Amino acid sequence: MQNIEGIAEMKVRDVFFLDVYDKAKSGEDIIIASSDIGAPSLDEFRIMFGNRFVNVGIAEQNLLAVSAGLAFAGKKVIAYGLNPFPVTRAFDQIRNFMASMQLPITLTALNAGTCSAEAGYTHMPVENVSIMRTLQNIKVINPSDETISHMLVNEILSHPSPRYIQFDKYIEGKQYEKCDIDFSRGFVVNRNDDKQNVVIITYGIWVRECLKAGLDCDIIDCFSLPVNEEILIGELRKYENIVTVEDGILVGGLGSMILEIINKYGMNNKIISYGLCMKDGYPKTYTNREVIWNQSGIKIDALNRLIGHFSRSSDNE
Repeated sequence: MQNIEGIAEMKVRDVFFLDVYDKAKSGEDIIIASSDIGAPSLDEFRIMFGNRFVNVGIAEQNLLAVSAGLAFAGKKVIAYGLNPFPVTRAFDQIRNFMASMQLPITLTALNAGTCSAEAGYTHMPVENVSIMRTLQNIKVINPSDETISHMLVNEILSHPSPRYIQFDKYIEGKQYEKCDIDFSRGFVVNRNDDKQNVVIITYGIWVRECLKAGLDCDIIDCFSLPVNEEILIGELRKYENIVTVEDGILVGGLGSMILEIINKYGMNNKIISYGLCMKDGYPKTYTNREVIWNQSGIKIDALNRLIGHFSRSSDNE
């Protein structure tokens, strides 16, 4: 793996669609359907392959319906929209066309978690991971670096299946090498050289936050859900304490997934979960994600204190 610093950075969404454009130029029969009327990263594809770019307008249910028809015709379809709307407005279509009928649609969307907090709660897809986890047979992917985005294009072309990919607009640059990423496993372990009894499990922007902070523990990046449970359990047996962190609501999210897996395999690790707590309702003001994280107690200093507490507890045993 590579250090984040000193690497030429590129937004994860732009990496993905640049590769899609290159694949189309090399002969791949890709069609993009879009419900976003202003997506600069799609401009080159739209200009070069106008007959393979369908803009349905701001109509997410139609986006999925059109994509389903194209998939029925044997086309390689990438649907694109602005989160949270492709999931919240078109859930019935996703459930029927992708989860039930298993049409190999790749549904992509800009915005993950609180990255668009400045636009208000209506534009924060904080429930999307939880919502998509209720559906069977759909991969939910949160790229945490450009290597994952780059490899995703080959993955969707070589292994067609229903996928939902959400891009955090503030994630850029490279953390991993290709050999680190295995979509069948669904996670990658960022190992700390020091021995510890605690691991942080997260995805997306909080992978970056934890790595930048240099937290004294291993960090597991669950970039593709559901993960391979048996392989993950093999990793988790190394730790007494598990901390999950997510830029989304706790109910049904990553923390819930880890609790379900731990319970299924009869393990007794101590688990503490951090996520968005909106017991008083959605934010009433336009703000930024750091404010929302702080209000929910998702802070690097809190994680540092918790890691230190677990380490001291282990030393005293």
